Amino acid sequence: MWNLTKEVKVKFSKCHLLPIHESDDDWKMAIAEAKAEGEDLITRLKEELEEVKEELLHVLPERFIPYLENGTLNQSTLPKKVREDYLQWVQESAKEFEQILDAAYEQTLQAAAYLPIAVQDVFEESLHDAIIERIEREGNTLHLYINTDSGFSTKSHIQLIFHDVITEKSDEPLQVGQWLIYYELQKTDEGFAFRVLFDCPDTEWTITMNGMDAQYYYRPMVYTRLRDEEKLEETVLAEYVSLLNPDYCYWLITPHLKCSIKAFTDNLILDNGKFELGQNEMVVSVDNQRYIYDLKEYNPIQFIYTDVYEDPYAHFNEPVPTEQIEAAALGNDLELQVRAWNTMYANPKELADIINRVLWKIQITEENDMMVSVYASHFYKSKILGEAVIEKYRNLFY
Repeated sequence: MWNLTKEVKVKFSKCHLLPIHESDDDWKMAIAEAKAEGEDLITRLKEELEEVKEELLHVLPERFIPYLENGTLNQSTLPKKVREDYLQWVQESAKEFEQILDAAYEQTLQAAAYLPIAVQDVFEESLHDAIIERIEREGNTLHLYINTDSGFSTKSHIQLIFHDVITEKSDEPLQVGQWLIYYELQKTDEGFAFRVLFDCPDTEWTITMNGMDAQYYYRPMVYTRLRDEEKLEETVLAEYVSLLNPDYCYWLITPHLKCSIKAFTDNLILDNGKFELGQNEMVVSVDNQRYIYDLKEYNPIQFIYTDVYEDPYAHFNEPVPTEQIEAAALGNDLELQVRAWNTMYANPKELADIINRVLWKIQITEENDMMVSVYASHFYKSKILGEAVIEKYRNLFY
């Protein structure tokens, strides 16, 4: 039995269609901001409610329907007890969905233990928001190439290989460009089953097979640093390859092919193909096939991968001396700030007093609320927060 289904995802989405202000203070702030900007807040909220009303009718508990029907569910006139009840219901639906995701994750790890180490490595990290880049079928074998640049895995390019496919079911055929949102792997009597909930389009895809394998590659560390510094576009291929570690192996991986790179010169020397870089395009020829990439759309740098992982953010994990942590965490030096928070994250019990002081003093803004929420939740689970701090962050815990 699957933990993940499209119906579960849809239900979760519908339960969060209508966010409302959580406190009287939030309402006062929203009303003041709307007045200052000359916005008709009441009318906008009515329109927002009307847009989702029909879908909410399918998931809202009966006790909230009257407030949905009379249009007050997201208005300041909603009774406080009803507001708190509604917020509690939304929070419980989120917790329920989180439990489903946790169960799917545990199921995936248990099933992956029967598969090669490479598959286990892939599933140790999240594939959420990865994108299908290429689909290849060879007899009963399916190759799924996914790019994780928009996701959360250190592995930048992953090839999932499904051996001896038994069945494949989907609302729509697999498509290049689809986003992996949620997934679950199971061990079955016949072998394995893998389910993915995709976005764009929104589909549920399930495949059963006798076995599974994986290959994966990383972005060179210099790529990540240049990207973060917004220097990728201005960096030419020759300059880029001069910054790569010559002791590593590299591959050219495009939306159509994968080739081992034999050597770097002004152009790339491929082990089993030919690479040509022109003024407006680059051409890769492999097995009598020519693939042309417009340089206005593609940068050859983005196609170079290695099998060696180097953490481009390792310096952020260098601990800050204890006597400097509080000032660093609350200061304006971004790198020192991140290092301070990471130091506290790694040592919650030893640094409990400092953590409580920092969380009490820090001002929560739109820019930092997600970051603070992650750290505060971690410290809350570590059971080192004082009551005053817990109360301040109660709405941010997850």
